Amino acid sequence: MLKIPFFNKKKREQSELEDETEQNFTLEKGISKKEAALIAPPSIIERVPGENNATDYWVEFGDNTGGAQYLRSWFLKFTGRTTFVGMFDPIMLSEGEGAVDITVTTEPAEISNEINVIANRIAVLQAELTTEHNPAKVGSMMQELSDLEGQMGRLRVNAEKLFNTSVCLNVAANEPEKLRRLSRTIIKRLTGMGIRFNAADTRQLETWRHSVGIGNKVIAKPHIKEMESSNVADFFLFGYGGLSHRKGVLLGFDHYRRPVFYDGWDRRLANQHMVVFGRAGSGKSFAIKVLTRRSAALGIKTGIIDPEREYKNLVLAMNGPYAELSPKHADFQQLNIYDVREEEDEYGRVFVDIEEASKGVQAVIFKMIRTVDPELLNGTVKVAIHDTIIQLYKDFKINSNPESLYELVDNEYVIKTMPVLYDHYQLMQQNEKLEHIHPIIKLFTRDSGDESKSIFDGQSTFSIGDARVFGISTADLDEEWMKPIGTFVANKWVWERFGKKNRSERKRIVGDEAQLMMENPEEAKWLENAYRRGRKLNVSMCAVTQGFEVFLRVPEGMGILKNAPTKLLLRQESIDIDAVQGKFKLAEGEARFLLTAPAGVGILKVDEESTIVSIQPTPDEYWLYTTNPNDFVEHGIGA
Repeated sequence: MLKIPFFNKKKREQSELEDETEQNFTLEKGISKKEAALIAPPSIIERVPGENNATDYWVEFGDNTGGAQYLRSWFLKFTGRTTFVGMFDPIMLSEGEGAVDITVTTEPAEISNEINVIANRIAVLQAELTTEHNPAKVGSMMQELSDLEGQMGRLRVNAEKLFNTSVCLNVAANEPEKLRRLSRTIIKRLTGMGIRFNAADTRQLETWRHSVGIGNKVIAKPHIKEMESSNVADFFLFGYGGLSHRKGVLLGFDHYRRPVFYDGWDRRLANQHMVVFGRAGSGKSFAIKVLTRRSAALGIKTGIIDPEREYKNLVLAMNGPYAELSPKHADFQQLNIYDVREEEDEYGRVFVDIEEASKGVQAVIFKMIRTVDPELLNGTVKVAIHDTIIQLYKDFKINSNPESLYELVDNEYVIKTMPVLYDHYQLMQQNEKLEHIHPIIKLFTRDSGDESKSIFDGQSTFSIGDARVFGISTADLDEEWMKPIGTFVANKWVWERFGKKNRSERKRIVGDEAQLMMENPEEAKWLENAYRRGRKLNVSMCAVTQGFEVFLRVPEGMGILKNAPTKLLLRQESIDIDAVQGKFKLAEGEARFLLTAPAGVGILKVDEESTIVSIQPTPDEYWLYTTNPNDFVEHGIGA
């Protein structure tokens, strides 16, 4: 017969606890022979505060050889919306003065019942939103509604399984003070991840028995939460966790040296768009280079707007065309902002979207005016410019009919000559409402005599052909005037000449320094629209920037974030981390990780999944991609 405590805690007074409280009872009333054989200490005693110098509720394991061990148990409650791979790693893998065990209990849940519960909650939220006027409550309700709709979609298509899940944490040490310190450290660390602790006080022994699989599961019932399979997998050290993609581009490895595959066209995703955020030197362009070259092997073509000539070596190594927009270069190429091409919708109808093309041209003209004198851009001027653009395309007999883009030359139909900025400038001169505007536009035409500012006045000379990758550099353009204009022109041109072509072909458009597109409403709206329309054109828009806060300032930036299921978060500045953590619902540990992450290491979030990823090039790729001058100095290259 073993000695273990038996307490009637509801009737026992504290004074009585100071006396002898242990009672003998048989194995049948305490632990079973199977349990005794499994654990086999001389005694197991559940202590309460004040008894035998106990300062808290714990289970005491007697050991005649190694001394006593003290153990406390908690059930964990998850208040956040997401989990992430390796979330328990800091406490499970670290060495210290105690032991930590986590027990995850799962049982398959009835999905049809849960779908009904979710549907009812969605209906309630939709009804409450019609009468709620508090902006904070509306935002919270909209977020909950979005999460529920996403979960329902995943459950309906069987992309996720549902499990009734409880998580029990056991902490043990050989001294009560060590147990207290270790427990406080763990609670503080996990609380920062949105985890709450329900102590199993007065039922510590029963909880411990449940955690080793020989107790009654009833004790866990109040702590059960329905969780999706990918969330449950994140709890386990051996689980693949965050990212469930098993095909696509091999980006690198996670922190367990397991391969991380990414498939932007995974059918579970709403679209194939992405954003990349990171401070200078965090490895943004390096990650894009790895993604671009390996995507080409899968038949995905990429167009890159390159503000700092970061991607030139990659493009040329892949035999792709590379345009320099600065007339200083021998490879100088022109892009015509008035270029327009036909496109095909999802029903196979071929048409010319004159309205969208006009809005793009309009945004460029507005940018030119704002650059020189923003106060001149009033409502009357905007309307007049819009009217002249529409008239310009009419004068060139270009309309929504694809045949209007072609003319017969030597018995062969070819793309007709497109209007250019000079044509538009001449049309503006005839409009009295633009008498103060056309002198500004003249600065950007051939009549200005300034070769560096008239680079967008002429027919396009750049051809991308059937290249797997191509690049357009704005590197040597004037930082104040021409580079912001050139960045937008390049994006618009690539969209018209590359993005709209061949819906059956997977394409990616990379815009580095994307924060430049957020400075004016027309450009921001154009980029947001590209993120909205890209899915139907089989285009993956990829905005790369270190200016995360710029995206938060304008509604278009928020729209882009909403329409990009893939986010690659690299090392962040401390001034931005609170905004990044809040927007992407990062746990405290994830946020701290992003403040110190090495170059090329970050968090890849794909819809509701996430993983740490270390972008890994091959040795040949590294020397093709690196722009770090110290690499060349250390190896005696260059000079």
